[in-house]
Amino acid sequence: MRIEKDEKGQEIVVTWALNPRGTELLARGGSGHIFHWPENTTEVMKLPTTDPSSIEDIEIEKRIYKCLGSHPNIVPCLRIAETGPVSVCAEHIVLKRAEYGTIRQYFLDGGTATVDERIQWCRDIAKAVQYVHDHGIRHGDLGGRNILLDSSKTVLLCDFAGSGLDGNPPRVRAEEGFKHPVLEENWKGTMRSELHALGSTIYEIITSKRPHYELQPWMVDWIRERNYPGFADDHVEGWMVQLWLQEGIYPDVSEVKLGDIISKCWKGRFNSAEEVAHSFSVGCP
Repeated sequence: MRIEKDEKGQEIVVTWALNPRGTELLARGGSGHIFHWPENTTEVMKLPTTDPSSIEDIEIEKRIYKCLGSHPNIVPCLRIAETGPVSVCAEHIVLKRAEYGTIRQYFLDGGTATVDERIQWCRDIAKAVQYVHDHGIRHGDLGGRNILLDSSKTVLLCDFAGSGLDGNPPRVRAEEGFKHPVLEENWKGTMRSELHALGSTIYEIITSKRPHYELQPWMVDWIRERNYPGFADDHVEGWMVQLWLQEGIYPDVSEVKLGDIISKCWKGRFNSAEEVAHSFSVGCP
C-alpha cells in the first residue's frame, strides 16, 4: 500500500500489489489492474487489487468469461489461472491485447474513423450486448472505456468485473452520462439501464465524445446556484451531467448520425439490445 496523487493532485491510497515479475503496468481500473509483458504484444494479464471487493469482482469476471465462451465482439479470454505463486497472484485472467486500447482513448489520441466504420462498431456492440444478455448477464458499465479496438479495428466489449450474473444485480455502475437517470434502475441492473447506457455508448462512438462533457462556465454557475448537498467543484462534470439527465436534458441528436436510435435508447423505447441491433439493418437515419 502506498500514497500517490491523482490527476487533480489529491492524495489516494494505492492498494494493488507490485508488478508480477517480468510485467509492466498498462492500465489501472477500479476492479483490477492490467499488466503486460514487454516481449509479448498479444496478451495482457488482469489482476485484482488487494481490496476484498476487487477480488470478488474478478471472481465474477472469471465466471462470466467461462459462461460466455467465444464471440467476435467480446475480448477473448485466453486463460484463467486458478492457482499460482502468491507473488504473481494466484487468480488472474489473461486476455487478448487490443492494439489501440479503449475506443475512448483511441479518439482522445486523435484516432479517426469513417461514418461506416462507426456504424459498424455500434451494430457490433449492440449484438455483443444482446449476446451477454442472452447468457443472463448484465454488464452494468457500458461505455467507451470498456470497449477495446484491436489491430484489425474490430470492437471488443470488455471488463465484466462486478457485472450482474445469475439474477444478481451488477456490483458496478455506469458513469455519468451513461447511467440511467432513475438511479434504482442502475442498482437493479434493469434492461432499461443497460439500453440507456447502450444509447450513450452509440453516441460516444458516433461523436467521439461522451454525452454533455463540454461544460461552459455558465453551466458550472447553474449547478452552484442550486446548492446541491455534497456538491464539490472537483466533481462538477459528473454532477452536471447526471442532474441534467435526471431533468430530461439530453444532448441534441437531431443532426447526429443514428440520432433516432440513440434517442430511443435514452427514452426506453427499445425492449432489447437485439431490437437496437435490428434497427441498424432496417435503415440507419
